[in-house]
Amino acid sequence: MSTVQLPFEWAVGGKPPGSGDDYRILACSQGLLSRDDFEEIRTVYTIGTSETLPQVVAAWVGSGDDAHLVLAIQTWSDEEDRRHRKIARTHYFCVPYARITQSPCPVSYEDLYHVLKGCPLPMDGQFAVHVPTLDSGAVAARVNGTVMSTAALLMTGQHVCVLGGEAVPMEERLRFLDTVAALLPYGMRARLTVSTWASSTAEHKIRLAFTQHVPARTYPITWGQLAEIPAHEEDAYRYLALLARHDPDAKLVDWLAARTEPLTFGRNGRSRALDLLRGFSLSSVPALMPPPTSAPPLPPTSALPPARPPAQESLEGLLTECADVLEHGSTAELRDVLGRLDGIVASRGQLISDDERARCQKIIRDRLLLSPKEGLPGELETLLHEVVRVAGYGVADAPARPGEITREVAQPAGMSATAIVRQPPPDPVASMKAAYQRGREELEATLRPLQTRDLVAMAARQPPDMRVVQIIRDELVKRGGDSAEDPEIADALREHGYLTDVLGALYSAGDRAQFDVLLDLLRAAYGPELRTKEFEEVLLSSGGRSGVLVAAAVTLFGTGAGEAVKKSALNLVRGSGLDPEIVDLVKKLLFGSESGVSHLTPAESSGKKKRFGDRRRDRPLIPPLTLYLLMIIFAVIALVEFFMLIPAPGR
Repeated sequence: MSTVQLPFEWAVGGKPPGSGDDYRILACSQGLLSRDDFEEIRTVYTIGTSETLPQVVAAWVGSGDDAHLVLAIQTWSDEEDRRHRKIARTHYFCVPYARITQSPCPVSYEDLYHVLKGCPLPMDGQFAVHVPTLDSGAVAARVNGTVMSTAALLMTGQHVCVLGGEAVPMEERLRFLDTVAALLPYGMRARLTVSTWASSTAEHKIRLAFTQHVPARTYPITWGQLAEIPAHEEDAYRYLALLARHDPDAKLVDWLAARTEPLTFGRNGRSRALDLLRGFSLSSVPALMPPPTSAPPLPPTSALPPARPPAQESLEGLLTECADVLEHGSTAELRDVLGRLDGIVASRGQLISDDERARCQKIIRDRLLLSPKEGLPGELETLLHEVVRVAGYGVADAPARPGEITREVAQPAGMSATAIVRQPPPDPVASMKAAYQRGREELEATLRPLQTRDLVAMAARQPPDMRVVQIIRDELVKRGGDSAEDPEIADALREHGYLTDVLGALYSAGDRAQFDVLLDLLRAAYGPELRTKEFEEVLLSSGGRSGVLVAAAVTLFGTGAGEAVKKSALNLVRGSGLDPEIVDLVKKLLFGSESGVSHLTPAESSGKKKRFGDRRRDRPLIPPLTLYLLMIIFAVIALVEFFMLIPAPGR
């Protein structure tokens, strides 16, 4: 295995043991990067503190000749702060980007981590270590549909998060991030930031990270599954189609690793990345017949047949061949015919007539080329749909209207109009998810006519669906953003227990994710803060079952939540028709009393001895239903007091 020697500057982030200070840079090397530079790196790439460490962030700083790659390794120290909380230490390592690209082959994030994790810091000045160069064969062997579609999703320019990876070991997550990066031109690492974990609520600039739920303006992908790429993200579809065409191997990984020109994730940078990948496609097209090692003797000129131009394959013929291969052929044959079809489309461009398009669309419709294909690998199905769409509908630069394609391909051949009318109405959840795929305008048009109560009922369905809950949460936040209170949202959420059962199932790995979603829902229903009556509604709805809902309600109510719970309890007791003596007893229990009074029964506190005993002795002092409600209220009070005592986590 070859290695390259690289120089590193370093810094240590944390807090002094026993202090109540915030996290900061404690020590750093004295080189091109100052303490202020490292402090900026620490601030920008703060990911929060996971309960499970170590975690790794790969990032960048600077530009041009000053550009550096950054690797941050966060671990637990053996020290505690003033509140007896463990202190996390973060080691930052920075290497000039130019030094990496000067080597014959660049390095991977994973190899940087394995070399640097054992470096003791602080140390005197800068240091240099040998790092293994990129093993393209090992990287290519890890490529799968999830990796390819994640790389393509980065071509949207949006941040991307990976869900469902909580049980995946950190080094495997880092390996996944490394493999995704290997399917981009290496120059994009000059602007790429990835993390093996990031808090969904921390303010950071991580472009690709493992999280527990989806932050705002972020595209999600679930671990082990293909990314759902919205239909309007044409660059992402094209990139995925190009990757799928070549079934990425070591040759492609090496070729992309050699493209070290720094690129951004802006429009120009993404267009350049697409051009580079197309360049590999053109350079990797094999010759029809390899040249012989030794030239055979030439026949006499008279024996040669008259020259004729090679036969030109037609779009219609290739579409028909594609359909035949789907029925009887192999995936290798399908890749071959799709490659030829794509080549014809690219060479002819705008020269395809409307009549020819219509004939192509008929083949697509009759042979159901755009219908789901069982057993076909996801990335190959994406390639199929991309190439066929362009061939039949000319969507090279702008997507066709989704309805235009749907009308042509969704109806099985031979289905009568009567049969279509008799079809059951589409499931609104399925329609919503399909609209999400087609883009924001389609999704908004689908959600607009739906009633709020229906939306919340859809979110409450079992088994819960992460995508549906995220879409509906965003829609409720949007609907509740114009006023301080939206009774329709509040009533719908209350009817379904504020979705606590669904959220508990979806975010079982962490209460913080549930807490953030519940905060959004409560704000949509009640505005930026809860009043006492609304506070009572939420607490009674929780029934003491959801501590996370109680925490969200306490947060929106603010100071005095504990007293508000007590007053709510007293109001409930007063309205239950109980004996005034019992109401008085509960009041004293909640708000305190003179010495010894709270331990007396109503009969004892009157000071009179019952000569013939208490005629109500044979029935309970408090009816069972009221007792049950009181138990719930006291449980809620305990939860509120517990949450009010929890100190804010240090950062």
